[in-house]
Amino acid sequence: MGDTRMLPLAFVNRVSEDILTPQQIIDACNAVWEANKSNCSGFVRAVASPLGVTLFDDGDDADSIVDKLTSAPDWGALPDLPTVEANASAGWFIIAGMKSTEFATPRANGHVIVVVQGDDPNHPGFPMAYWGMLGGVGQENSSIRNTFNVHQDLPNVHYFGIQLP
Repeated sequence: MGDTRMLPLAFVNRVSEDILTPQQIIDACNAVWEANKSNCSGFVRAVASPLGVTLFDDGDDADSIVDKLTSAPDWGALPDLPTVEANASAGWFIIAGMKSTEFATPRANGHVIVVVQGDDPNHPGFPMAYWGMLGGVGQENSSIRNTFNVHQDLPNVHYFGIQLP
């Protein structure tokens, strides 16, 4: 299992009515990335837990996470990349993903990532993200173009967001 250690005290003890900032989402990703860089679903669960997101169970894989987000009443489906980037810049917690059967070439596992504030400097219009990679090493603060096939899979990625208090 991944590391779900608590985030720095200043983060955890934020005033309850404050909305998360984009930097707090990045800090949450940085705090658990090293321990979860080889498991995308473990990484997403490890980031979500200290943010107060209780939707996921320890055994949830990427397919389960996408299923849960699809039916979760508090999470909104984000329609396009400009909306994803705008909401990430506003401090929304955003998870993007695909189920294993949705890839152009179906695979054994789905894939989920955490989208953060920032725009790919080499390919404007594509947000930055953090992710683990089952059987490999994910990436930190990298373009989503580096984790989903741009032409075959990226157009079919699901984006879900929530504004956490």
